[in-house]
Amino acid sequence: MTYEIELKPRAVKDLRKIPKDQASRIADALEDLADGMRGDIKRLTNFTPEYRLRVGDYRALFEIEDAAGLWSTVSATGAKRTGYERRDTMVTMHASILKRDGREAFAVLPFEEFVRVREELEEYDDLKALRAARDTGHAVPSTPLREVRRKLRI
Repeated sequence: MTYEIELKPRAVKDLRKIPKDQASRIADALEDLADGMRGDIKRLTNFTPEYRLRVGDYRALFEIEDAAGLWSTVSATGAKRTGYERRDTMVTMHASILKRDGREAFAVLPFEEFVRVREELEEYDDLKALRAARDTGHAVPSTPLREVRRKLRI
């Protein structure tokens, strides 16, 4: 299935802030996405069609509006990890609690659990950003990706 990629004004604004070579990589990845959802894509929830496409240190947050269109918002967040492993269970933690002056002060986690918690928080931030952009941008018209590329020369 192919999709028409359209960007909300927030996405275009975010692309303007990104170095041209990175913005071009993101636009290339969005074009690949249009051709059958290819790329480092992660569904953010099991219940709604909300996704994240990772391109290097950047993320394109999007949702599928209908069979003919795709709405995309790009967010330059600087997240460093790619290729999350999907787990549908809660994070099990084996924390060691350290005390200071007789009171619990710190929790020390095994590194793998720390990474898992960090990944879950990044996914939550992605979902929050996508929903905020969607809620503020419903009445705002989208711009086709090819037009954005032409305007930004990427």
